[in-house]
Amino acid sequence: MGTKIWIGAMTALSVLYLGLMLQRGLVLIVDPNWMVKILGLALLLLPMFAFWAIAREIGFGLASEKVARKMPSDSFEQLGLVLRPSGKATKESATSAFDVASSLVQSDPNWQNWFLLGVVYEANGDRRRARSAIRKAIELERAEHA
Repeated sequence: MGTKIWIGAMTALSVLYLGLMLQRGLVLIVDPNWMVKILGLALLLLPMFAFWAIAREIGFGLASEKVARKMPSDSFEQLGLVLRPSGKATKESATSAFDVASSLVQSDPNWQNWFLLGVVYEANGDRRRARSAIRKAIELERAEHA
């Protein structure tokens, strides 16, 4: 629950900051100098991009949390991840879990196996591939229930 409060607080601060940037952009656009107008236009575009990025990240987090709740609890045990006291997997167990998860995806490419592959990519420190695999799991899970 603490993570959700932290995300909410950081999102609220970001929205406040981006709102101030939008306000400053509007002030600069009414200036008669065309260079200042261009700067004001840039200040309008940047917050729009930031709002989109924040919404996309929050959407990914909510969707991945929803899919994670649907995962059977015993499915993570088959990976054989050995966790340190910090909660991070050991390098050796993450490497062997990758072999297990990738063979699961090859034999049965369902959303549960893609989610497990994403977990293992994260355990191995490959965040880009982890997010990609979890996005694939979300897509497959949505298609299954559509």
